[in-house]
Amino acid sequence: MTEPMILLKNLQVAYDGQSVLQDVNLTVAAGEAIVIIGPSGAGKTTILKTLLGLLPKNARITYETASLCGVSWPKSEQAWHDLRGRRITYVAQGAVSSFSPFFTIEEQCRHVAKAINLDWAEAHSRIETLSIALDLDLNVLSLYPTELSGGMAQRVALLFALLPKPDILIADEPASSLDMVRQLQVVELLKKVQQSEGLTLVFVTHQRELANCIGDSVYELQDGRLQCLQEGHLQCLQDGCLQNLKASMNEGDHSASISVEDITTIDKEPRAVAVTDVATAPLLEIKNLQACYEADSNSVLHDVSLTVHRGEWVALVGLSGAGKSTLFRCLLGWQPTLNGEILYGEKELANYSPAELGQIVQPIWQDPQSSFNPRQTIGWSLEEAIKHKPAKPVKSESLQSLGAQNVRFLSQECTILDVADRARFSPVASSASTGQEQVSTLLGAVNLPSSYSKRYPHMLSGGECQRAALARAIANNPSLLLCDEMTSALDGQTQAEVLTVLNDLKQKNQLAGLVITHDLTIAESLCERIYLLAEGCIVESGTVAAVLANPQSELAKQLVEARTLLKR
Repeated sequence: MTEPMILLKNLQVAYDGQSVLQDVNLTVAAGEAIVIIGPSGAGKTTILKTLLGLLPKNARITYETASLCGVSWPKSEQAWHDLRGRRITYVAQGAVSSFSPFFTIEEQCRHVAKAINLDWAEAHSRIETLSIALDLDLNVLSLYPTELSGGMAQRVALLFALLPKPDILIADEPASSLDMVRQLQVVELLKKVQQSEGLTLVFVTHQRELANCIGDSVYELQDGRLQCLQEGHLQCLQDGCLQNLKASMNEGDHSASISVEDITTIDKEPRAVAVTDVATAPLLEIKNLQACYEADSNSVLHDVSLTVHRGEWVALVGLSGAGKSTLFRCLLGWQPTLNGEILYGEKELANYSPAELGQIVQPIWQDPQSSFNPRQTIGWSLEEAIKHKPAKPVKSESLQSLGAQNVRFLSQECTILDVADRARFSPVASSASTGQEQVSTLLGAVNLPSSYSKRYPHMLSGGECQRAALARAIANNPSLLLCDEMTSALDGQTQAEVLTVLNDLKQKNQLAGLVITHDLTIAESLCERIYLLAEGCIVESGTVAAVLANPQSELAKQLVEARTLLKR
């Protein structure tokens, strides 16, 4: 009888005496795909670290029986080293953090090939094959990680993990940052790899619809206990439907989104639609914007135009690599543009000092933890944001005299003013008690207890950290939030919590928002209007309801069809 690739019997893991995983029983055969689902904090990360031998030193692991790849559970770091990166590979959720920023993708591929004793000619041939399946142009090899979009980075990370031809691939939310069409492509790729190479797959996700698409067996992790929900191959995508979707993708534009079932339960009452006066000047207006990475390269954005009025929420949806990240950087003044205009309140972006711009717009990031100072508490970060809030309107020349050119967005852990300048900039902030009260008020506004002010970022769950980031962003009463895939890494329940907070802030603070997302359900829950971006161009726009009910562009039709497939 063939030994299972993964065998765990009565496994338990505890941190400093506190149980995290309890009585875990898991048997995975060669060539089998299993999916582990569960909300944030259920123990998914711990079970991944257990399978990779990366538990922290304060962890204690016990088991009745355990083996990997047909051999007894490794007892030494050398034994783990012989497995990791060769027979067992890993794809992290935050792909960019797994790359070195100092080397091109090709240089890092060469490093991987050398580490596993793979001849470069053979490695390059495999890279060519995998690039086709992952929809990656071979030109990606010449790029640095910072030049990749989030979706491209995730696909490159998959390429790295598949390069050694592993026995076991452990994938931690590999599709969470991708649009719906790319998610289906990743699922199809992993199925093909599994069939052709006998790969054993452990797929961790918070998306139940993806679990049903890829898993032979689906397990749910709740409070440290693993329960098998369903065994036997689950085929949620009808072959004909998938072929139709792929055919439509090959015919025209591309775009997509994912749906999260839990979010549809956020608010069963009719959602209030913001009333905007289109006769007034937009809060944000983009006119015929054109941008590229380098002066002699092809344009990434082509004649992009859109508007956001005061109090209005607008969605920008597109496939990975469509240009969403480039547009986001342009709006913050971090990406040079070739032609066109970006206006905030009829004033050119270039005419704002950083401090002035920060009083109008604040960005919210996909990974909130990386935007906090890990050595400081949440309360400290919020107090710094409060200290940048002017007690009364401040003239531009006053801001410049305070060194405002060195101030960055609050949601970046900005470079703070010195003590003297801060006192002039915001006299109210000199009172410690007032600052603490304001911190408590901000935390209350995002449904977090005031005691969280004493916690460090790593002590918060993903949803709690995202809500803390929201609290910091609204500290200086901005008029506009720029939200970049801010819920894509969260499970459905946590997404629902964050969206509930955002909808509440919209009403109370009369905020406007531009939501960059690949999730149609997010757009539907938050926004009144939508723009669809494909290959750097706006291909359709209108109210969210109208576009979803009657899509006109090929792009919109693919979005709606892909969402329907994953809802089945």
